[in-house]
Amino acid sequence: MSCGSMDSRCLVFGIFFTIFALQTEVKGWSYHYSDDRMDWESARAWCKSSFTDMVAIQNKEEINHLNTILPKKDGYFWIGIRKITGQWTWVGTNKTLTAEASNWATGEPNNVRSRNDKEDCVEIYIKRTVDEGKWNDISCMKQKTALCYTASCQVDSCSGHGQCVETINNHSCECFEGFYGEGCQHAVRCNEHEAGAPEHGSSKCSHPNGDFSYNSGCRYSCEEGYVVRGSETLTCTASAAWSGLPPACEVVRCPALSEPDKGSVSCSSPLGDSAFLSTCQFTCVDGYVLTGSSTLSCGPAGQWNGAPPHCEAVRCPVLQTPHSASLFCTGDSEFSFGSSCSYTCNDGFRLKGAALVHCLAHGQWSDEPPQCEVVTCPRPESPHLTSQCTDSSSELSISTSCTFTCNAGFVLQGEPRAVCTSTGEWSSGPPACIDAQCPLLAAPESGRVVCSNYDKGSVCTFSCNEGFDLKGAQMAKCTENAEWEVEGDTPTCTEVTCPRLETLVNGFLSCSPSGNAHTFGSSCTFHCDSGYVLHGHDTVTCNHHGNWTAGQPKCQASENFISPTAIGVTAGGATALSGLSLVAWLLKRLRQKGKMFDLNSNSDIEIPPQVYRNSTNSLI
Repeated sequence: MSCGSMDSRCLVFGIFFTIFALQTEVKGWSYHYSDDRMDWESARAWCKSSFTDMVAIQNKEEINHLNTILPKKDGYFWIGIRKITGQWTWVGTNKTLTAEASNWATGEPNNVRSRNDKEDCVEIYIKRTVDEGKWNDISCMKQKTALCYTASCQVDSCSGHGQCVETINNHSCECFEGFYGEGCQHAVRCNEHEAGAPEHGSSKCSHPNGDFSYNSGCRYSCEEGYVVRGSETLTCTASAAWSGLPPACEVVRCPALSEPDKGSVSCSSPLGDSAFLSTCQFTCVDGYVLTGSSTLSCGPAGQWNGAPPHCEAVRCPVLQTPHSASLFCTGDSEFSFGSSCSYTCNDGFRLKGAALVHCLAHGQWSDEPPQCEVVTCPRPESPHLTSQCTDSSSELSISTSCTFTCNAGFVLQGEPRAVCTSTGEWSSGPPACIDAQCPLLAAPESGRVVCSNYDKGSVCTFSCNEGFDLKGAQMAKCTENAEWEVEGDTPTCTEVTCPRLETLVNGFLSCSPSGNAHTFGSSCTFHCDSGYVLHGHDTVTCNHHGNWTAGQPKCQASENFISPTAIGVTAGGATALSGLSLVAWLLKRLRQKGKMFDLNSNSDIEIPPQVYRNSTNSLI
């Protein structure tokens, strides 16, 4: 028997198993190793080209089996595990190494190599004194013996419904979801009655793994006018239950219809509101007509057989704008039912007819269209009035202007000019011609004027207020020319004054108002010096005649008053009196005079600014 390439040798060992050219075979599953050593990539390539792949160890029993049947080799054996993207991975199955399946030697993996020589491959210690059967991470470039296997699993080992798992001297099946049995040859079944067809519907099922078995599928459909509510398909799952409940067939419904604006809708629905086979009738209110189909039906696809109609307003005939006019209309649509149109004439024209018309429900206007007539103003007329106009016709057009004058002996009352406006009226009413009058007379300052009236021949008299005298003409007369005629100077009113008062000897006077002490209404009060008595009125007033109300008084010496001369004579000739008595008498008199002086000096009454005093006043 040939044992393959690379100078394989065949050996016979006892009656339990046979080794042919480095090959050890146990029933359907067999292990193989190379004669030469090689790096990890070369070792795997050799295994895949000659056998199934590099050994993928599945459990501790397999490790013990390999350690028993394999010879001791220098450098040990490569196995099919390698670090891929940081994870230790079985290359044959592309499964990550789990912690439970790990069989690392003490202190491994340690990856002590440099960055350029990573320890990303694994060797197994066969018949090693220490860590026998354990793994060590090592550089993939090392030279070691390739350890391969030939699988016992075949394509149909698990009926195509499971994963074939290699075991020592045998294999087992891990069934896929929904299958069971030693060879995964059976599929789970679902209850076919739980997938029955709904009312107004039907179902169509497919069975890839047997009637109503795992992955059987049923698709549902409904009669015309009905729609599936729920899942359209059900599938038999691995738990022997359907993926859901069978759907129901519900009647198709069309979108709800709304009443059209200015209209109404009435529907007949044997299967429900807006449902399949429903029909709806549309109508409009007066003044509106239906545009579109008056009847709609709900079809099996859930759509009405046409667009909903709408109500349009009845239209009246188009109106033409009259000559020299403007037309303005309002409403939802021009010249439609409910709309209104108003007419206005241009400047210089007047409307004849209805200014506002309405479109009625029967499609006719409420009135005939109006017309615009030229605006004219009547010629202004008034007694004694003469008018001069820019237009000579009897009916004056707009913008015509007229100026007005009155006949002799009359004056114009009103505006002297007027213009014919666009409304057919004058800018101001026609003036009147009235009898001429004199203008108003102004009264003189501080005076009055009284007139009988202002007609021709009337008279006005002038007068002054109290305290003022009239200077000039006393009367004015209105002439035929409506002018005032005054005989004399222009009248004026001058203020009345009294004669200036003389200086009061041995006294003084005070007057108010202080600034004009001799005018009408001013008053003056007279005061005598001490030792003098006033003879006459103490107060006088300037009256409207320019006279004081009384004559000027005088200050005369009192009977008890001793003049300084008398005192001197008495002092020189009183030889009969003792000197002491004379002195005592003089002191008494001087004390009395001092008291009078103190009384006057302490008075709170100020001497008015205008005071007249005698320069000979004296204390004694």
